[in-house]
Amino acid sequence: MKIFCIIILQISTYSSQLNTIISQFLGNSSAENTNISISIRKISDEKEIFSYQPKMALPPASTLKLITTGTALDTLGADFKFQTLVKISGQITNGVLDGNIIIVPNGDPSFGSKRLGLNSINQIVDALKVKKIKQINGSVLIEEKSKHVIPNDWLLGDLGNYYGAFPKDFNYNENFYTVYFNGGDKVGDSASIKNVSPSSIKWKIKNNVTTADKGTGDMVNILNLAPYNEIVMTGTVPLKSTNFEVKGSIPNINDVFEDLLILECSKNGITISNQLFITGTQMDTLIVLNSPKLSTITEHCNFRSINFYADGLSNYLISTIADSSQDFNLFLKNYWSKKGLNLNNFNFLDGSGLSPMNTFSCQTMTSFLSKMAISKSFDSFLASIPKVGKSGTVASLDPSGITRGRIHAKSGSISGTRNYSGYFFNEKNEIYAFSIYLNGINDTIQLFSRQFLQNLLFKMIDLNQ
Repeated sequence: MKIFCIIILQISTYSSQLNTIISQFLGNSSAENTNISISIRKISDEKEIFSYQPKMALPPASTLKLITTGTALDTLGADFKFQTLVKISGQITNGVLDGNIIIVPNGDPSFGSKRLGLNSINQIVDALKVKKIKQINGSVLIEEKSKHVIPNDWLLGDLGNYYGAFPKDFNYNENFYTVYFNGGDKVGDSASIKNVSPSSIKWKIKNNVTTADKGTGDMVNILNLAPYNEIVMTGTVPLKSTNFEVKGSIPNINDVFEDLLILECSKNGITISNQLFITGTQMDTLIVLNSPKLSTITEHCNFRSINFYADGLSNYLISTIADSSQDFNLFLKNYWSKKGLNLNNFNFLDGSGLSPMNTFSCQTMTSFLSKMAISKSFDSFLASIPKVGKSGTVASLDPSGITRGRIHAKSGSISGTRNYSGYFFNEKNEIYAFSIYLNGINDTIQLFSRQFLQNLLFKMIDLNQ
């Protein structure tokens, strides 16, 4: 009885301290219209030990990636690999292929990703060399089966930027290109484009980018509606900057990849006529290109908050596991309802959290995290969530190292929203799930929100000390 009373007292003190931090933040007049939602849950018994408006349905932003990556690991397993088949059709005679190169993708979002050290084009060229092919009287064809479309509720201003690149059945290097700008000599001068790589002759680029003060960073916005090739660039780059990099979303990745492959073949003495060669239906496999393990992809996805990987995983889940009538929203609800988690009150309109129309609650997030803790892939899932003060997008959140790597947190932010969700360990190495959503942030309170969230995280791990 005495031990029970001590535990109750500890939790009461803990709750009081967290509530004090919240009250102090809301005491600022600029924060009085801000929504705060918090849930902290002990994993061992799944009981919520602290909450503050935990049932509010708010935009999860990139914390939604936890649901996407966790579901992918739970269904496919940490060792799963995507496979892209490269085939050739037609006959090879004296080093001449009378036929085509055929790429058969299956939705791999990491295909050709330089981030992961993948050079798929070189692998294909090397495979052609093994076959001693010097000339191809045909074309490069990409056979896509699934048709994935950009979510209707994504913001127009996001679509042309690299974080708005939407994965298809076939992807290459995360479907982005890089623009290299040179800033002007005076503020307000036009900024010139030195290079665009990779690029397409089909693109029609209108450059309205100008020059701003030094240190202003990347303030460029790229407008494009894929698959259309009209691209408009607006905004600013810093004064006198040279080769200033800005990334955009490739609207016609199939064409760009085909051009890159033909160019690399040419550099290696292999000519491609780029004219469709009519052959029979027989095809031989030239090479099978495997992705890294899913555990590696999910780690990069959560550490660097890569929308492209998250949406690629959600697309794959609905095209291979769900039936044809399901979108990601329905798939998630059906899948997790079988595991005792009710998601019916929320909207999941993409896998990345980019849509401002996504909704989720902190209470249900910690319930999801509790379910994931008993998944066969939990170790890989936990390893995919960066540690506060040490890695990923939360590396700078604890510069003094107070939390000592005890908090695994996925950050999330879109306009007016800043969130954190994940796990933490107390001094006894007991694991808890947590979720903190801060919504309705204005420009003034944004200056204080980082310190508020940091204070919450620091106090959150003090349980039972």
